[in-house]
Parts: sequence; structure tokens; C-alpha cells
Amino acid sequence: MKHWSNYWTSSNTLNSFAESDAAKGYTGAIKEYWFNVFSNLKANSRIVDIGCGNGALACLAVEYSKQHHLNFEVHAIDAADINPLEALKDNPETLELLQDITFHSSCPVESLPFKAGSVDLFVSQFGFEYADTKKALQQCHLALLDNGTINFLAHHPDSFISTDSNAGAHLFKTILHNSPLFIQIDLLLDIASQVQTSGQYHTWNQNPYNLSISRTIKWILDKLKSEFSEDKYAAWLQDLFSRVIPVLQNVGKSEPRSLRNHLSQQFQILDEHNIRLQEQINATLTNPKLRSLEKYAKSLGLTASSSSFLIEHDPFAWSIEIK
Repeated sequence: MKHWSNYWTSSNTLNSFAESDAAKGYTGAIKEYWFNVFSNLKANSRIVDIGCGNGALACLAVEYSKQHHLNFEVHAIDAADINPLEALKDNPETLELLQDITFHSSCPVESLPFKAGSVDLFVSQFGFEYADTKKALQQCHLALLDNGTINFLAHHPDSFISTDSNAGAHLFKTILHNSPLFIQIDLLLDIASQVQTSGQYHTWNQNPYNLSISRTIKWILDKLKSEFSEDKYAAWLQDLFSRVIPVLQNVGKSEPRSLRNHLSQQFQILDEHNIRLQEQINATLTNPKLRSLEKYAKSLGLTASSSSFLIEHDPFAWSIEIK
């Protein structure tokens, strides 16, 4: 869970799986979907956002409540160690919404802090499916009011997010753990440190070890460009290269030990991203998983319905409602 805690506390984004303006919160068809869900609630309803991250969905609930003067009581839980008010303190507009949310950090859905029959609506976008879904559903069932509802959007195996995550995970696994790229760069920096200690750093460009290892690194980079030349890998490869190329460009100019520490930090950032991608892939609701969840809901006396939520005619997520 540390990898998610690091992501949310160091990120100034409201939600994961978003880029550019989408990182500021849900908009367009997604916002419309959730506003339609909220429209079924009465005033003073209690809403709980599961797997809230930095609060994108909870913020929508607050926004809807303010627009319609409904005084929703909005809670947001996440198994990770989160602190949205600190992470987004430099965004006044978002901060105003976040201040109306009660956040429950390090709170897995399998151990809800709510009394039986106290919640009108559980919501989640790309959160519920990361939990033990049967235990999570059982906990939500206990906390729901008799006429309460669970609505969530879950990862769909045919969505762009799933396709993109599979590509990123494959690239990261190959480069971080099955290629010698980082090992060779680290070796180069280790030798640079030794050369600096010997007082010969000014001759680094002529150093035979530098010339030999640099040729090897260039060969590795060229091989990786060729192996991951398909468009689906482009953004992932560009991100990884943007982290290592500046390190190589600064050997001979900057302190080698600092560069080595920076390289280690970049490896950790990428590896944590890889872990998050792998967890997303594992959490994706395949058809058998979805049918199993619906069957378990029925065993609890609940009814479950699901459909593909489309954006521009393409699957974006599963839309699931459980009553």
C-alpha cells in the first residue's frame, strides 16, 4: 500500500488514470453519470466514497449537494495513507470542496467505520474492485440503510485504461527487471565516482571505462527503442527515457554520487508505478469476476445489475448498481 500512499501524498491530482485537465477531477460524461446517481438521493443523505484517492468523486458529491442545497454528509475512505487537504492545498477551488468531506485515511473497505444501517449510498470509481470484493460487499451491505444503494464504476477489460496499463506494465517489467539498462548506468556512475575520488574527473570524456560502458548503454537504448516501437508504448517509453537520459548527459559535469542517488529515486518511482499498474490489471473485473460478484450479491439478498459504460462508443468501465 506504500506505493499508493506515496502516489496520493506526492501528487497534486484528484484522481488516478487521468492526464492533463482530467487530473483536476471528473468531467463530461463521467460527471453526468455521477450527478444522475446523486439525483436519486434526498436531503441530508450520507454518501461514502470507496477508494477515494484524493477525493475526485467525493468532490462531485459535494458539488452536486451545494448546487441543489441538499446538505449531503460526504465521507471518503482509502486503504492508503492519504491527506488530500495537504496534497491539494495550493488549489483553492478544489480545497473548498475537500473541506466539506470527512476523509478516513488507512481505512480499507473490508473494515468500514460506519454503524449498521447508517449509509444511504456507497460510490466508487476504480476503487471497489481493488478490495476483497466479497468482504467489501458484505461490509457495505451491513452499513447500508434498507433502501440504500451501491454504485460503482470498475475497470473494464476492454477499456483504453486496461489496454494502456497492460502496455505500460509490460514495458516496465522488461526494462526495470529484465534488461541491464539501470545496472549499466549505475555501473557507469560508480566508476565515475571512483574517477572523481582519484582526482581524474576532468579526463572523464577520455576514460576507457566510460567509453566502453557508454557504448553498451547506447546499444541497450537502441534495442529498447526497437523492441517498444509500437504506438501503444510511446508515452511509457518517453517517460522512462526522460528520467534516465538527463542522468547520462550530466555524467562528467555533475556530482556522480548525486546522480546515482537520483537514478535510484527514478527507479523507485517507476517501479512503484509498475506495481500500481499490476494491481490495476489484477483488479480489473473480467466477465467471470463480475458474474461471481453478482452471484454473491444475490446470496446476500441484494440485486445487482451491470452494463458497459461507454465514452465515445468505447468501453470505459463497468457501471454496477447493487441494491
